[in-house]
Amino acid sequence: MNEEPTLTRIRKARQRISATWGHDPYKLVEHYIQYQKQYQDRLIPKDQPAHSATPVKLTE
Repeated sequence: MNEEPTLTRIRKARQRISATWGHDPYKLVEHYIQYQKQYQDRLIPKDQPAHSATPVKLTE
């Protein structure tokens, strides 16, 4: 398994989150569904491209 520090941190975070919900996949999915609802205004809708085709004007 890749032992890169960033991946190790991600795996440990996932393990902690899973443990919070007793490693129950149904509870974990419900948690993420509620999390999505809580931060819905921050998510990109499915029907909208992730990147805007409109160029951004940079100021100097």
